[in-house]
Amino acid sequence: MKKQKIVLSTLSTEGQFVNWTTQKHFTPKTVKYMPLGILSLASNIPDGHEIVILDPASEGWGIEETIQKIEAEKPDILGLSALTRRVYALNEILKKTSASYKVVGGPHATYYADEILQKGADAVFVGQLADKEFAEAVETKPLGIINCKTDINEINFPRRHFLDIESYFVRGEDATVFESNKRLPIFSSVGCPRKCNYCNVQLRDKTRYKNPKTILDEMEYLYSIDARSVHFFDDNFNSNSKNLKETLDEMEKRNFYVEWSGRGQVIMDLSLVERMVGNGFKRIHSGIEALDDKLLKFWEKGQTVRQVEEFCKVMNKNNVEILGFFILGSPYPHETEEYRRILPQKIRDLGINYPYFSILFPEPDTGYYRSLLRDGIYKEDHWAKFMKNPIRDFEIPYPYSEQKRKEVIDYTNRIIEDFKKTNYKHREELKNLKK
Repeated sequence: MKKQKIVLSTLSTEGQFVNWTTQKHFTPKTVKYMPLGILSLASNIPDGHEIVILDPASEGWGIEETIQKIEAEKPDILGLSALTRRVYALNEILKKTSASYKVVGGPHATYYADEILQKGADAVFVGQLADKEFAEAVETKPLGIINCKTDINEINFPRRHFLDIESYFVRGEDATVFESNKRLPIFSSVGCPRKCNYCNVQLRDKTRYKNPKTILDEMEYLYSIDARSVHFFDDNFNSNSKNLKETLDEMEKRNFYVEWSGRGQVIMDLSLVERMVGNGFKRIHSGIEALDDKLLKFWEKGQTVRQVEEFCKVMNKNNVEILGFFILGSPYPHETEEYRRILPQKIRDLGINYPYFSILFPEPDTGYYRSLLRDGIYKEDHWAKFMKNPIRDFEIPYPYSEQKRKEVIDYTNRIIEDFKKTNYKHREELKNLKK
C-alpha cells in the first residue's frame, strides 16, 4: 500500500450566500465549531497514510489563503466538506488546487452531486456518513457519484488529536453562554425525524443512532483530553427514548459523571429528565419556534403549544436551562401584531432562560422555499439559477415587501434588546464573576 498524503478541509466562509437568519447579537465571537465530519473520516482511514486537517471556517481564512494552505501541503488526495451556503468557495477551491484526486462530501453533496462534478470534483460522496466508502476510495480512487451506506456503529468515533483541542474550547464572553470553558461537542445520532418545512437537514427520514456504549466511550475519551462539558450536537439527541434511556443506563453502570447538554426536541420522554439531571445534564437547546398552534402548523413543526408548555414545566422543575429557538417573520395572517405583542411575556412565563430569535429564511431544498415558488411569490427559481453559476455574496430577494422586511428586522432587534435587559442579564453577571 503506497503512503499517501490526505488533506481534509472545511470551506472558507468568504463569499458565502447572505443569510439574514441570525442577528448580530447571537453571533459568537470566539466559538469555533469542531469539524466532526472530517475528523470522523480521518479516524477511519487505514493506517499508513499522512493525514492533515484544515479548518478555514473556524480559522477565518479567506478563499485564497485556504488554497495556499492546501497547496503548501501538496496532498495526493483533497477531501472537502461542503455546506450549500459556501458553494462559491467550494468551486474556487476545486478550480485552483492541484491535488490529483479531489472529492467532496457533506450536506451540499446530498442535493448537488452533478453540479459538483461539473465544477471539478473527481468524486462526490452522497449520504449521511461516508467513512467506509472514503476509506476504500483512498486506495481505489473511484470517479463520479458514490452512494454511501456507512453504518454509524461500524466505524471509529472521531479522534480529536488531529486538531489543537485547546483552541476549540469556548472562551471569553461566549463562555458565559455555554457555561463552561472546557466544552466539546459529540454526535450521538445523524439525521432528524422531524419534517419542518423551513429546514433542509439532509435525509430526515433516516435517523441513525450510535450504540450507547460507543457514546460513553466517546464521552470518556473527551474527558481524558480535558473536556469538562460535553454538548450533544445532534439535530435531536432525545428523539429516540430507548436510545436515551440506554445511554443513561450506561452512564450509571460506569459511574461516569460529567456536565452535559444537548440539542433536542420538545417531544420526548419527559419521565427521563430527572435521571438526565442526576447524570449531569444541565441545558437543552430546543427548536420551540413559535407559541401559536397556527404558526406551528404552518411550519409543519409536528408539535403543539400545549406540548411546549409541558416540556418547559418539566425542565424548569428539574432546573434544566432552556435555550429556545424562535422564528420570526412569517407572513400574515400566520404571524400577527397581537402575537408579536404577547410573545415576550409568554416566553418569560415559560421560564425559557435563553430565547434565540431567528428570521425566517427560504433555505434551498425546503418545503417553505418550494411553497414560495408554488404560490408565485417567487417568479423564478433563484436557488436553481444560483447553483448553476454561484456568485460570491449572493442574496436571494426577500419574498415579501421591503417594508415587511424592515418591520421584521426592527421587531427582532427590539425583542432582543428587551431580553438583554432581563433574561440575558445574568450572562453579564456570570462574566463579571469570572474576571
